[in-house]
Formats: sequence, C-alpha cells, structure tokens
Amino acid sequence: MYDLLITNASVVTMDRRHRILSPGFVAVRGKTIAAVGPMEELPSGAGARRTIDGTRLAVLPGLIDAHGHAGHCLIRTLGEQSTHWISMANEIYDRFTDDFFWYADGALAAAERLKFGITTGVSMMGSSSRCDRVELLEAHFEGSLKTGIRQFAGLGCAAPPWPKTIRHWQGDSFREYEAHPRDAAVNARQALLRFADGHPRRFCIVAPSTMGRKAGMDDAFSAAENRTMHELSREFGVILHTHAYGGDVEFLHETTPEALCPSLSLTHCTGLSEREVSILAETGAWVLHGPTTRSVIRRRCPVYELLRAGARLAVVSDGTSPDRSFDLWREMKVFQVIHRAHEGDTMLAPPGMVLELCTIRAAEALGMGGQLGSLEPGKRADLITIDLNQPHLAPAPTPELLVQRLVYHAQGQDVRDVFVDGEQAVGNRRLLLCGEEEILRDADRAFADLSVRLGPGRMRRFTQNHGLYALRAESEF
Repeated sequence: MYDLLITNASVVTMDRRHRILSPGFVAVRGKTIAAVGPMEELPSGAGARRTIDGTRLAVLPGLIDAHGHAGHCLIRTLGEQSTHWISMANEIYDRFTDDFFWYADGALAAAERLKFGITTGVSMMGSSSRCDRVELLEAHFEGSLKTGIRQFAGLGCAAPPWPKTIRHWQGDSFREYEAHPRDAAVNARQALLRFADGHPRRFCIVAPSTMGRKAGMDDAFSAAENRTMHELSREFGVILHTHAYGGDVEFLHETTPEALCPSLSLTHCTGLSEREVSILAETGAWVLHGPTTRSVIRRRCPVYELLRAGARLAVVSDGTSPDRSFDLWREMKVFQVIHRAHEGDTMLAPPGMVLELCTIRAAEALGMGGQLGSLEPGKRADLITIDLNQPHLAPAPTPELLVQRLVYHAQGQDVRDVFVDGEQAVGNRRLLLCGEEEILRDADRAFADLSVRLGPGRMRRFTQNHGLYALRAESEF
C-alpha cells in the first residue's frame, strides 16, 4: 500500500537516463519515493491511501534554491533606485531588526519559495552574515520550517568593518553593543551544537559572508578567519556556504588550500581569472550562479569557461530584492539568454541542462545528491506538479519536448502542488501546513514595526525614487 500515488502524469525524472515518462506514475511510501515508471508498469491493483490523477500535470523533483538571503523579503520595497542597497540592508539588519522580523521574514521567504516549486532553500542571515545572536537564526528557522520547506541556514564571519555596532530590540527599546570577529566563530559553533538534533528539514551550516580576502583587513587576519570557518565545517560535517569574487579563489589556494573542496559552495564568482577557473575545476568546489543578481551586471561570472573546464555549477536565485524574486523558473530563462548572448551561440544552455542546475546539481552542491534532486526510488519524496492545462503551455507537448516547454514557458505561478518528504505543503496554489493569511499579516506587522524603528527621516531616504522614468545619461540612447 502506497501513501500517495500520482498516475497518468508527464513525469520528468531528472535521473541519469533523463527519462520522461508520459503517461507515468510516481508512488510514495512515507517520506520516500517507492516507485517511478510508465503507466504500463504500475502493478495491477496497486493501492494507495491517496491517488491524484495527473492528467495534464507535469511531475518534477522539487527545485532547490542553493543560495538566498534572510531579511531581504521584508525590505525589498526599500531603496528601489539606490546603488547602495546592500549598505542600506546591512544598516537595517544590524541596527533596526528584532527577533520577530527574522521570524516573519523566514516564513514569508519560505512561502514564496514553496509556491514557486522550491522544496529546499538556503538562506544567509542578512547581506553580510548577522553573526552576533543565535536567537536570530532560531527565529528564522521557526518561521521557515512551519511552512513545510527544507531549510539550510547558519552563522559565520561577517564582512568587515569591525567592530560592528548592533542593537538588540525588545519592544520599543534596545540594547546597543559591539560585535567582534571572535563572536562569529563562537556563535557559529553554538548554532551548530544547538541545531544538531536531527530535525529532518532543518540543516544548520557554516555561512560566513565571504571566503577570500576581507576588505580593509590584512592577509593574516583573512587567512585565519577562512581557516576557522573551514575547520568548523569539517568538524561538524556540514557545507561551508559563502560568497567569493575575483581574487578570492587564488587567495584561498595560496593560504588555505584545504578549504577548496566539494563541501565549499561559492556564490557569484564574478571576475574570476583563468587560473581561478582551473583551481575550481581541480578542487571540486561549487560555484552558485545567480543570473539576475546585480553582481553579474558589474562583472561577469565566466560560466562557460567553468563548465568547459569541468567545474561544478548550480543556478540560484540569490534571494529576493527590489529587482528579483525567488522564481527559479525566471532564473533559468535569464541564464540561457545572458550566456547564449555572451558566447554568440543560441544553442548553448539547452533546457535539460539548465533544469539540472536547479535540481540534481543543486542537490549535489548541498551534499544531498543521493537524497534529492531527481525522482528515483529511495530518494526523499520532494516533488512538484505543474498545471499544463494553460494557454501558454498548450498544446500538450510530446514527451521529447516537455522539458523544453517547461524551461522556456513555465513560471513559478504554474506550480500547483508541492510535497516535501511526502507531506503536501502546497495544494492547488495554497499553503496547507500553515495559514497563508497569517504569514502575510505577520509580514505587514514586522515591516510596520521596522518603519517605526527607522523613523520618518530614514524611511523617506530609503523610499525615495530617483528618476524612475528618467534616463541616467544621454549615452543610454
């Protein structure tokens, strides 16, 4: 007896054989996938506690967003036209947030991700790692996990300058104190110990702001901090998740080469040298590429140089902000456009490969390739359904062209149902494990409280729109 059986669906397995089964079935027993196959192989009389007719539905493994930022959901309406959005964000996170802010944001981000078909998400605490209090991470986990998502998050060294002036708000009052680099390592360890209870959907990781040279700090300090983060990761057997840019990979290779390994994931990697591309390919460290992030506009991530060299790559959302969302379906399309344009080849980034970068490859980056990222017996029952019975996805594609149709035309809003560990978290586009209206009310309340703490002057400064309809320069013609 199965617990869940989806029949007559177009099943995109994302397995090594790239099987597309149409019509096909997926059977779930408990938290794991029990069987996947074409309908003719479904045993006669196979029973299930619940059966879903998958006619005109595509069934895929849950998408995996291997990098985002906690906090961004609640401030994405601020600083719309600011070129200093990150500085604004760090000021807000360090000086004007309370525990409820991180709880409400965690729930809102998880709700957005789930409804876009993301069953596993990774979030850094703030823009630069907010590393002074484990309670903030606890609030983030509490908010996100109530939705049913599988959540990765952790603490680590924040970006300089040091020390940082932090305000701990309780109601209308706050306690101000200084945070120092040593606090980051202590609190990261405390978090790893506190959240090591085996919760099936909570994964505490080591998440410093950057690995490489720290701006304004000497090389000895940077190398020591990198080494500490790597040693914590190895001690607790978790991934080390961070940012890196041009020059950082060579610095790691020169000072702490042991940190460059498959359990290290480096987001952005813009401005890499040829030597750094080779180092990443040789060491197996992961590159997490957010196609719509502003860092890609300023400097290029050499995606196809990395792929040709044999480096490991996944596509991520980089979280929400004024100009992007958690919609990985949009990221897939932007990924194709920008890299095809750079290479001058419209046949690069084929749809199947791009979908892999948001499923099985992202699972491997998190060290969970044997459990997530494809629909195969024995793996966790993380799966989503997409409603194909819509004008922009019609006519019904042949199995050979189904992935092409999904990657080119599907949107996050086309996701109908979401299951995590066999438990349904989204049904017919509605959250099922918690109140969606409550999440939205909490988000409104947290933002209203933040606005009061910021005060009228900062709110005016953070909400000014400079030239929304104006050209920045004549050169734009």
